[in-house]
Amino acid sequence: MFIVEKAQLSSHFRSFTKKSTHVPKNYQLAARSFDEKVILHLKTLDLAPNSSNISLSWLSAAVSFLSTVHSEAEDQISNLKSEADDYQALYMDYSLKVLDLCNLISSAVQRLTDRRLLMNFSLRLLNFTDQIPSPEKLNKAKDVLARSVNDPQESAMEKGRRAKDLIEELAVVIGKLLPRSKTSTGRDLIRRTFYALGVLTVFIGKVLVAVLYGDFDVVELRVPAEFLWADSVNGVQTRIFDLIKSKQNALLEVDNVISQAVVVRDLLQVVGSDGGDNVDVRVRLEDGVKELGTAAKKFSDGVDALTNGVNGMFRTVLKTRNGRLDI
Repeated sequence: MFIVEKAQLSSHFRSFTKKSTHVPKNYQLAARSFDEKVILHLKTLDLAPNSSNISLSWLSAAVSFLSTVHSEAEDQISNLKSEADDYQALYMDYSLKVLDLCNLISSAVQRLTDRRLLMNFSLRLLNFTDQIPSPEKLNKAKDVLARSVNDPQESAMEKGRRAKDLIEELAVVIGKLLPRSKTSTGRDLIRRTFYALGVLTVFIGKVLVAVLYGDFDVVELRVPAEFLWADSVNGVQTRIFDLIKSKQNALLEVDNVISQAVVVRDLLQVVGSDGGDNVDVRVRLEDGVKELGTAAKKFSDGVDALTNGVNGMFRTVLKTRNGRLDI
């Protein structure tokens, strides 16, 4: 789980350390530079043409993308010093909601970790190194796999609702920053950069909540055409949300490991019924366990990557919020 201290401190836009005193005079050029960086980072979210499911690896890439954009936005804004003070309260509200959202996402990922523990325990029980495991181990493995396959959503419903509410609250906060004119002043640049960061946060947040908490009612947040990356983000949104709706939020690695766990569970049921005398079933069971091990490894790697990504996002926002302060 995450560190949950979220001190109500002064603006992250001011720093203990000496920052460059340079303030960009060509604000439109600075805005374009930021947009180009976003476009570059968006390449990490490209989906293969034949993708049929969102994967844990894609989710971890999406969270890492958001962390990077947050750092880029902070670098842009921190050079504008006094102009940034006008947005201090708004940023503190925004960042607090993002930290809360990170904790809720962490809780959802923990459920995946719990499922992984059950999968790994069943694989230890189903060790075919010398001979078929004892009937007691086979029965225990069958029960453990049944628990790993069934993941009741009821216990997480309240957290899911809170996560969805946070996304809506973030959308409201960001809506106050919708750029109204050309980027001709420092305040315009801050407003534009902050709005861009917020839009991308809401987009990635919606995907995470939809997939990890089972929210099928996802609504796209369209990006204004004045951003160079608008078409790219809008296109990714459409494709991702179409996958979410058509696949009922199934994650690739989770779907694969559950499917294989069901195969092994059913074979264990057959072995338990015939006492393990059917050689063909025993061979199929041993092969099935090997395939389950392969699927479980990919699932485990995906969970680790997503855990690291969300932890990194939390640390990035916390550092930006509390690490650049004047007392």
